[in-house]
Amino acid sequence: MLLYRVFPYLSTAKSNEPGHPLYTYPVQGKGRWDNPSLYLVRYLATSPEAAIGETFGHLARWTSKMFVYPSLPGSEKCLGTYHLDETANPLLDLDDADELSRRHIRPTHVVIRNRPRTQQIAADIFNEQRWAGIQWWSYQRPQWTVVALWATGNLTVASVDELRGHPALDDAARVLAKIRRGDRRGLQRAAVGLHVAI
Repeated sequence: MLLYRVFPYLSTAKSNEPGHPLYTYPVQGKGRWDNPSLYLVRYLATSPEAAIGETFGHLARWTSKMFVYPSLPGSEKCLGTYHLDETANPLLDLDDADELSRRHIRPTHVVIRNRPRTQQIAADIFNEQRWAGIQWWSYQRPQWTVVALWATGNLTVASVDELRGHPALDDAARVLAKIRRGDRRGLQRAAVGLHVAI
């Protein structure tokens, strides 16, 4: 399967350095599915639009400033595309009622912004030693699927693409009704009445 994520890209970075497509930030614990004492997790999505929407969905206005990552000079946020062999690395689907029922998990336990609860769910699933990670629905748009992958060694890079001018950026902005600032494409789309403006 193909997975996607937005990350600060630095073309000179090695795999164990910030800016590389496979780099995983080692200081974790604030994410909903984090358990740094058990694993390091990488958050991805099953579509480019979902990866972009999850990254920038909290911003009311989308501008070129959102691509800048000041903590890593010379980098820019880009879209990474990855391959994962899902047969060898199965993901537990938390949108599957049978799987939730088997684990006595209610859908609200998945969606609620209660880190201790979701982190405990993830720890229990990890301890089953059957899964490479989990997938569930996006907070930004339930039709999108997002992934927390702890078997990060089994991920390979397919490509890295600029976000500026990427069609998925336009699609995510349109679906989330985001105001775009600072690009001609946004101005053109606003002129024809879409939810994109400059």
